[in-house]
Amino acid sequence: MLRKLHIIDISLLVLVFLLLFVGYFHPITAITQDLGRHLLLGKMIAQTGQIPKTNLFSYTYPDFPFINTHYLSEIIFSALSSAFGFTGLLVVMTLLMLIAYGLLVSTGYRLIRHTVLIAIASMLNLPILFERTDLRPEIFSFLLTAIFIVVLYRYREKFTALVFLLVPLELLWVNMHIYFIIGILIVGLFVIDVIITHRHALSSKYTSILVIVFCATLLVTLINPNGLQGAIYPFHVLQNYGYTIEENQSMFLLESLGFQKLSFPYFKITVFLLFLSLFLTLKRSRRIDWLLAIVFTYLALSAVRNFPLFVFATLIPFMYSFSLLYEKLNKTRMLANKRFKSLAVILVMGILLLQIKVIVAKKGVGLHEVTGAKNGVTFFEENNLRGPLFNNFDIGGYLIYRLYPKERVFVDGRPEAYPKDFFQNTYIPMQQDEVVFAKQDKKYHFNTIFFSHTDQTPWADAFLKRIVNTPLWRVVYLDDTIVILVKNNKSNASLIERFSQTEKNPAVSHLDKQNRNSLLQLAHFFNTVGWTEPEILTYQDILAIDPRDCQVLYNLSVHYAQQQNLAAEIVAKQYQTHCQ
Repeated sequence: MLRKLHIIDISLLVLVFLLLFVGYFHPITAITQDLGRHLLLGKMIAQTGQIPKTNLFSYTYPDFPFINTHYLSEIIFSALSSAFGFTGLLVVMTLLMLIAYGLLVSTGYRLIRHTVLIAIASMLNLPILFERTDLRPEIFSFLLTAIFIVVLYRYREKFTALVFLLVPLELLWVNMHIYFIIGILIVGLFVIDVIITHRHALSSKYTSILVIVFCATLLVTLINPNGLQGAIYPFHVLQNYGYTIEENQSMFLLESLGFQKLSFPYFKITVFLLFLSLFLTLKRSRRIDWLLAIVFTYLALSAVRNFPLFVFATLIPFMYSFSLLYEKLNKTRMLANKRFKSLAVILVMGILLLQIKVIVAKKGVGLHEVTGAKNGVTFFEENNLRGPLFNNFDIGGYLIYRLYPKERVFVDGRPEAYPKDFFQNTYIPMQQDEVVFAKQDKKYHFNTIFFSHTDQTPWADAFLKRIVNTPLWRVVYLDDTIVILVKNNKSNASLIERFSQTEKNPAVSHLDKQNRNSLLQLAHFFNTVGWTEPEILTYQDILAIDPRDCQVLYNLSVHYAQQQNLAAEIVAKQYQTHCQ
């Protein structure tokens, strides 16, 4: 019996960590977003010994002040990438996440000694954690959050000298990522807990040490390249945000805008169960569990980028309160039944296996880099295209990585590195209004437009529809992610003659016709710019992969009906048969 239980325990834990592994060990997508810029900055800082304190990479605002709170992470990223390539970087970052989660699980197991409950907690929390799995400096914050939580819970049980390690760790944290403020917050919550719990012994050595550690972690945040300004930066960084970023929005706002994410229902269920179990075990629940649950639920509700912090901060409270609730329910006839327990184990294992399958299908597993804008930049370089560049927000970081210092960008994915009114009065209006664009063109003399057409903003769609169909610009490159246009003038005549494409002669580069997502992205572009025939052909390619694709069947039937194509009725019947 003991051997069977041992095997079950191991099997459950293996499935939990396999799910975590596949959630993070996926093809690198962040290279086309922020990772490229991080790698370049890390290399520059290591070589020069200087941390740039201005925007640097754009020609629009190169001297705008910029506080880099993650320079140390960038140096580490660059060193790992140089030594081991993207493969090594992905492996190391995945291992860090396994270690971080492993610390929480080991602490939870020591408290509750119940792997099934740990598996249930993981089954609910890991999909929330998967909201953010790209290679970013925040990974170090997740690891440090886990360390702070584990050390402070152990200190809460009995004195451990490990609590003094939090001070040098906070010193590292303030130079690695803007979430360093979370370390102070966590220590502060444990201080509040000890003051309430031991209010009659506030002068005790135990309480005094924790207060000293809190004050020390607060003070060491001043030891950063920007001193006091760096220490208080998290409190005012959003004041200069002139551009709305998805990760900084609340779950409810994103849902109202039509965003559907796997993490959202899991978060709602987990929060409900967390507070339900805390409430139902109120007499035995710990104050620190309530403090962590309330504060980090609030942070997660304020911005989806805080979802992983919620997981790391509340996993132990969730497991502990859930175990107390289980003890209560275990006295009932149903939960005491061995057959029911066996079925519960099988069900949990089945759900974990299903989650693994879903994550692998969605993100893939592997060491390779997602192509993204890579081929577009290669085309730019090989054919000697030149700036000044106009690019959109999403792709700026990758252009910096590949083209700096030869070319500088118009904008990149750091709202804080540009004046707030730049986005509100220039960047967005020039995509919405051709008069504003013409004014900026006169100012900056754009020669090339390098645009990520997967940009989901309404102003990007409006801009693409207009610019692709104007005779002033010519499309010279198109793939499933990028469109490149050059100004229609004498200096670009040779490029236009060789590569120009229109609705009647689109030449899509590097297209994988077996990749549904790539085809859908391309179809969306054609739809946006009004290239109907290429859009229809792309839908036909998608149906060759999946003849029952409801979204494509519907769109295709609409186009055929508008063209009075005889195939409209056939496609409409297929849609009704398979999709209604």
